[in-house]
Amino acid sequence: METINRHKSLTTDFQTLFEELKNEGMLEPSLPHVTHRLLELFFYATLGFYLVIQESMLLKAVGTLVLALGQGRGGWVVHEAGHRSLTGLPKVDSFIQAAFYGCFGGLAGKWWSSQHNRHHAMPQRIKRDVDLDTLPLLAFNTKIVKNPKLGRSFFIQNQAKLFLPLDTLLVFIYWKFYLNPRDAIKRKSYDDLFFMTVHYIAAYYIGFVPYLVSVWLAGIYSFGNFSLAHTHLPVTTQPMHWVEYGLLHTMNVEPSIWCNWWMGYLNFQIEHHLFPTIPQFRHPLIADRVKRLAAKHGLPYRCESYTKAVSMALKNLEHVAEDLRHG
Repeated sequence: METINRHKSLTTDFQTLFEELKNEGMLEPSLPHVTHRLLELFFYATLGFYLVIQESMLLKAVGTLVLALGQGRGGWVVHEAGHRSLTGLPKVDSFIQAAFYGCFGGLAGKWWSSQHNRHHAMPQRIKRDVDLDTLPLLAFNTKIVKNPKLGRSFFIQNQAKLFLPLDTLLVFIYWKFYLNPRDAIKRKSYDDLFFMTVHYIAAYYIGFVPYLVSVWLAGIYSFGNFSLAHTHLPVTTQPMHWVEYGLLHTMNVEPSIWCNWWMGYLNFQIEHHLFPTIPQFRHPLIADRVKRLAAKHGLPYRCESYTKAVSMALKNLEHVAEDLRHG
């Protein structure tokens, strides 16, 4: 009964806050903001492609870096479009998601939505959150490893060292060349297949080495940043309140001009998990009220510096490997 009453109170306060934010226009899109973000991606794609096809090795190298940055930052735009919080128009957001995820990443938007929505529903819940399904390359928590032999494997035991320089590339290759094409074909998702084809036509002209290096760097950028919010936090097997999932199993990274840009405002992961349909650039405007909601109900509101968050994510990988080695 105590849990039921606590959840009722939490639900009431959460719904009240949501209505306040809605009435204040926090859910409304910003056309200038959307235009700026899309033009930024077109700039990276155009400049990167132009540089990488030049004869100069220096220009090719710079172009490769620009393409990698474009792929990574395209991921932030696709993420927001996938939540239908970019333009506020579901069909337009769906098109942007398919077009940019396909053209920039060579990946399928519908596959992304099917996976990411499950993560959002129950972050860090075993057998529910697909972001925990990382074996055999990674184990973010000892509880997901049922086979002791697997826990002592080369990849798991060296995961802190391999995560950024190798695992991210292997995952992207698996996604790009097998998992996503297969999923798009099974779904008969012809728009995803078309945009993915555009991506690989561009890759042909870019060249194998610059393309592979750009994918590798984009993987480090994307997976490295996504790992900061959840991977080092406790897992659960129990159902809980939506707000509890967002606060107990999610962490923010301290805001700053550069960090907000670098992480596409996804350093406000708590706000994003509680209010995924609010445009992400507005998360800084609602953070104080989310903190008050957490404090009122005795729930944590975690926020660490970027360097501390990176350290926590990597040290967690070390600790998990050590526990599995001696477990």
